[in-house]
Amino acid sequence: MMITSDYALVKKANTGDSAAFAALLERHYDLIYRLAYRMLGNQQDAEDITQDVCVALSHKLASFKSNAKLTTWLYQVTVNTCRDFIRCCVSTRKTHNDFVQINQIHTDTQAQRREDAALAYQMINTLEESLRETALLVVAEGLNHAEAAEILAIKESTVSWRMLKVRENLSALTECEVGTI
Repeated sequence: MMITSDYALVKKANTGDSAAFAALLERHYDLIYRLAYRMLGNQQDAEDITQDVCVALSHKLASFKSNAKLTTWLYQVTVNTCRDFIRCCVSTRKTHNDFVQINQIHTDTQAQRREDAALAYQMINTLEESLRETALLVVAEGLNHAEAAEILAIKESTVSWRMLKVRENLSALTECEVGTI
């Protein structure tokens, strides 16, 4: 397909062009899955949510406003779908707070980085939901505060405040971890 911009693909997909819709899904599937996995911590749940988001996009794509970035809008749809899933399934599923297993301890640098990342995600998962969502978007997804604010439908100053609270909470957790060693 010759169309390369997201906006052009959205426009074509909204007219019923299935190839354009497929190209959008192919382009952004990994982004949707990655965020769902980070929010839910379970591969099967993340795959299910990713499929749900992809199916929902066929109906929701018409509501996309071209004055926003498609990726920002996709983050919003994915975050909201994950929130709904968590609310719906929290009593019947394993809690979403333990979504990352720590890798076996290895001495090489790459294994240590993986272990550090897993520990960081475990610590992030101890945070209350609003702080956890904010931290995942800013830290794990690398979004700036303005982008995270748009996705979460809050003020940028609220994102900044939440990130301050995240740092305070993680600092306190780190001190507790060091104190128990």
